[in-house]
Amino acid sequence: MGIFRKLSIINKSLRYKLMLAFSLMSIIPLLACVYIISMYIFPQLENLVNVTTIIFISIIISILGLILAKGLIDPIIEMAVEAKIIAGGDYDRKISVYTDDEVGNLAQSINSMTHKIRLNLDELKNYGQRMREVNVEINKKILALSSLLQLGDLISAGTVKLDSLLELAVNKVSLIFDTGFGILYMPKDGGEDFVKRLSYNIDQERVGDLIIKKDGHSIIDKILIEQSIIVLDKSAKASKEAEKFKASYNIKNMLAIPMQFGKKVFGVLIVGNRLDDFRYKVDDIDLINIFAKQMTIAIESDILNRRTEELVIKDDLTDLYNKSFISARLEEEIKRAIFYQRPCSFIVFDIDNFKNFRDRYGELATEEVLKRMAKLLKDNIPPVGKAARTGGNEFAVLLPEKNKKEAAHIAEDIRKKIEATNLLREGKAPLTVSGGVSENPIDGTTAEELFKRATNAVKEAKSSGKNRIIA
Repeated sequence: MGIFRKLSIINKSLRYKLMLAFSLMSIIPLLACVYIISMYIFPQLENLVNVTTIIFISIIISILGLILAKGLIDPIIEMAVEAKIIAGGDYDRKISVYTDDEVGNLAQSINSMTHKIRLNLDELKNYGQRMREVNVEINKKILALSSLLQLGDLISAGTVKLDSLLELAVNKVSLIFDTGFGILYMPKDGGEDFVKRLSYNIDQERVGDLIIKKDGHSIIDKILIEQSIIVLDKSAKASKEAEKFKASYNIKNMLAIPMQFGKKVFGVLIVGNRLDDFRYKVDDIDLINIFAKQMTIAIESDILNRRTEELVIKDDLTDLYNKSFISARLEEEIKRAIFYQRPCSFIVFDIDNFKNFRDRYGELATEEVLKRMAKLLKDNIPPVGKAARTGGNEFAVLLPEKNKKEAAHIAEDIRKKIEATNLLREGKAPLTVSGGVSENPIDGTTAEELFKRATNAVKEAKSSGKNRIIA
């Protein structure tokens, strides 16, 4: 076969084939010349030459030359058409290679270049996809970090209530992933069991009634003992316990993070999503854990603020006792009065037309009035009595050992002195007060009841024309 292949013209060069085709096509005029010469120069050979044979041979040779020429032209035309289609952007096309000549080599070169272009395009496409994924991740991280900064500012400001802060944090951390949801569990009534405090985007997940128990045996209960993050996703180690939990609460992917300060767990944050074949990355877990720590800081800050408020007993502006102290003290005096069967009264004063005064004269004049009001109260109550500022323009007086009649007399005396004394001292817009008096046990047996009764009496005094005491 090797000898025949070497003798064959299939693997010869294109130049060789063109020369051969030209030679075959040239035989026809040469044969015509031979025939003419034989007719006129050698007429005696006319009978020896078969004209039909010559014509037949000429036709065969012409056909062979035509086939050879067509075999040269057709691959070039086909290759030109395919090359035009490839140039149009169809890089999946492939030129058929039939020979080993220059045309075949050119077709192989074009196929090789097309393959490389296709590989480069696929690589660019993959790179573009990866870049889009990276951009999405970057945007998610930017939004998450922005949310963390917002939470940090709100916690530092201390102007937002704890529930609002926690709700905002759960909403933001849930939005890190598509179809995300979040649940915050906190102790119920100071106990050891953790129940749902608030949630976001809970739809098909059945976690509303989930109770996390410290002595429980569920996979989620272990978080209170081990105080470590629980990860349930595609990469998590399969276990019957995990699969049972996911099936019971219809959860696909989930992170459970203990919100702890030291060894004390304040809550459990569960964040998840409904994505298929999802795996949490290390930085995803770290980011969500930062949210949990911010929420822990918010809870701890709220606890410290409440403890601080409980320790503070004086109003900064007036140096009178504050509402929390006077309420606690009133509760103690009521218990003592009940035990010894002695009276205990409570007075609430409210400055009349205070808002109009503030709007007209401003904050500095308002603060000066409050200070003078406080001094007048301290100077006109019995030694065992205690005065407090319980609101913006509201004051209270605790009078142990005084019944309602005696307390009403003291309140009326204070009202008259305020009316007679211009608190502004500039002779403008004299201020008055309205007051209400309550007594234990006539109007109540708790601090809340006495406070409420005296406050209602103040409202009655204001509706009756102001500048009066109602007992």
